[in-house]
Amino acid sequence: MTFRDFVEQSLSDFEAHLRREGLEGATIEMRLRGARQFALLLLGEPPQKGEATTRRVQGDPTNRRFGGPRN
Repeated sequence: MTFRDFVEQSLSDFEAHLRREGLEGATIEMRLRGARQFALLLLGEPPQKGEATTRRVQGDPTNRRFGGPRN
């Protein structure tokens, strides 16, 4: 089994675990998104094009780290 196969199997097992827990669909999707992003990081691949890499407040282009206004 290659490392890629191991990561893919682990993601599949993690998804099954989340579904057994009976969480809401949005919660499952958020956790799976994070797990997929982590898997890509481990495999040394860039994030998928068009996939959000962070959670941001819609309509607020500023970022406090760079001196933007506080929300």
